[in-house]
Amino acid sequence: MSYVAIKGGAEAIRYSKDFFHSELDDAKSISDQSLVKGLRYACDRVMSEGALYTETLAAEAIRKTGGDLLEAAFYVRAHRSTCQRIGSAEPIDTNQLRIKRRISSAFKDIKGGQILGPSCDYVIRLFSSLKSSDNTEAPLFEETDIPNIRVESALTPLRRDDRVAMLENEEQSPFDVTRSFPLPPYPRSAVMQIMARGETGSLLAFGYTSMRGYGDVHPTIGDLRLGEADILFTHPFTGNRVKIGSIRVTACETVGSFNPDPKDGKLRLAVGYGFCFGFNETKAISMSVLDLAMSHKGYSVGGQAIAANPEIVVHHVDAIESMGFTNHFKLPHYVTFQADLQVLNNARKNNDDR
Repeated sequence: MSYVAIKGGAEAIRYSKDFFHSELDDAKSISDQSLVKGLRYACDRVMSEGALYTETLAAEAIRKTGGDLLEAAFYVRAHRSTCQRIGSAEPIDTNQLRIKRRISSAFKDIKGGQILGPSCDYVIRLFSSLKSSDNTEAPLFEETDIPNIRVESALTPLRRDDRVAMLENEEQSPFDVTRSFPLPPYPRSAVMQIMARGETGSLLAFGYTSMRGYGDVHPTIGDLRLGEADILFTHPFTGNRVKIGSIRVTACETVGSFNPDPKDGKLRLAVGYGFCFGFNETKAISMSVLDLAMSHKGYSVGGQAIAANPEIVVHHVDAIESMGFTNHFKLPHYVTFQADLQVLNNARKNNDDR
C-alpha cells in the first residue's frame, strides 16, 4: 500500500508542476529586457531580497514565478549559494553616487539642490482613461539628459560642526551573515546586512511600529539618494584596482532626537542609516528608522520597544526564511497530527471519568 501511495503521489506532484507551468505559458513571450526596463522596481526588490545583484536572473525569476516576488527572491538567493566568491570589493562611498534622485526633508536649501528624479510621489493614484496607441505624446524626458551628478550628504555640514553622534566601530572587520548567523549581542554590521537583504514589507511593518506608537522614532529624512555606484575591485592576479561594473542603490540617512552623547555629555543628534540594492525608498527609509531605534537606544524613550529589539528584528525580516517556515506547514504532518489527536482523545477520556 505504501508503495502505491508513493508512486501515486509522485505522479500527482509531476502533474501539479506541469499545471503550474502551463498557467504561466504566456509569460514566456516576455523578454528579460522588457521585464528589467518595464518592471524595474520589481527586479530591484528581487535582487535586494535575494542578496544578489543580477538583473537578468531577477527578470527570469519573476517570469518563472508569475510575478510572485517572494518566490522570485528565493530563486535568486538559491542561485547565490552556488556562486563562487573570489574576493571582496571596496566599500561604496555613497557621496560618490551618480545621482538620479536626491532629496532632503530636513533642509530646504542644500548643496547640489533638491533633485526630484524619477518618483511616483507626485503622481495621482488614479487610473487614467485609456488612450489610443496613435495618440501617444512624445516623452518630456530622455534618460540621456541625466548629467553625472555627485554631491555630498546633506548632513555633512552637521557632522563637520560636531552636531551628529558618531557610533564607535567596535568590529575589526564586518560580520559575514552569508557564512554564519550572528549570535547576541548582534554586531551592527550583521544587523545592517540582514536588514539590507530583508523583505520590504517586514522592514516597513517593524519600522512603522515605532513611528505609530510602540516607540517614539519619528525621524526627519536628512538625505535620501538613488543613484549608481561604481564597484571597484583589486584584481586577484595583477593587483590593479579596476572597475568591474556599477549597480543601482538607495541610501537614506534619517535624523532622530538629540540627547547627551555618552562619550562626552555634549548634545548631539542621532542618525540612522539605510542602504539596499536597487531603487527602493520605502525599504531604505524603514531600515534607517530601525537602525536609529536599535543603535541609539539612549536617545529614545522607546528603547525597549519592538523596533529597538535586534533579537526580534534580525529573526523576522528575512522573507525567504519566514516564507519557507510558513509554507512548510503544507507538507504532510500526518504523524504529528495523529499524535495530537491521541493526546486529545486521552484528555477527553480522563475528563469524562472525573
